[in-house]
Amino acid sequence: MKKRRIVHKTQTVEPLPGSLHAAWVRCGKAGCKCVGGALHRPYWRRQWRQAGRTRRQYVKRADVEQVRAALAAWREMHPPARALRQELLVLRRMIRRLGM
Repeated sequence: MKKRRIVHKTQTVEPLPGSLHAAWVRCGKAGCKCVGGALHRPYWRRQWRQAGRTRRQYVKRADVEQVRAALAAWREMHPPARALRQELLVLRRMIRRLGM
């Protein structure tokens, strides 16, 4: 008898740091439309910091939604420090009011 495997219909999203940017580019060919100012379609790229350097990676159009979901998962796991400081400030004020 063969063993059955469970196949998940939804893929798990691996969290990615950084942000996603659309870049309209100029190719540099002499006879191209982009020489006159009509730049080429937006190319998507992910940008993040690693070891003190800014890294960039092009993202295929087909993968843009998946990368957006991975970036959102990262932001959910790592909230901005400013928001955490604001929450801490509110908690400190509440403690002062209660006289603790």
